[in-house]
Amino acid sequence: MTGRTRINEDNIFSWLVAGSLLLSAAMAAAGALLLSPRFGISVFAGGLLATANFIRLRSGLEAALRILPENASRFAIARFLLRLATMALLLYVLIVLLHADIFGLLLGLSVLVINIMAFSIYMSTRKGG
Repeated sequence: MTGRTRINEDNIFSWLVAGSLLLSAAMAAAGALLLSPRFGISVFAGGLLATANFIRLRSGLEAALRILPENASRFAIARFLLRLATMALLLYVLIVLLHADIFGLLLGLSVLVINIMAFSIYMSTRKGG
């Protein structure tokens, strides 16, 4: 074994996104089968929301790094507030209008954190701790 892995610092973002979507779908299916379909859909909606938020966070930071330094902080703050407002609006729609299960949403929103912890452990053990 050469010690070479498919996951490295260059492609970790795409692995995190794919892993989060896959884990979200698996947890949603398990939740729908074991608890209720509403719970499963809520888990999947939370996972999609967290993953989309993560993608928008990265694109916003990359865009802020490409513009002039004197405009970057104002741009980053405006983009951050817009992303936060969008998340708040979507969560409001999911909870109030669509009656999503709150615990399912929380579990789905935690999928990205679970994946980041798993990938951190993987990357640290791959390099010898």
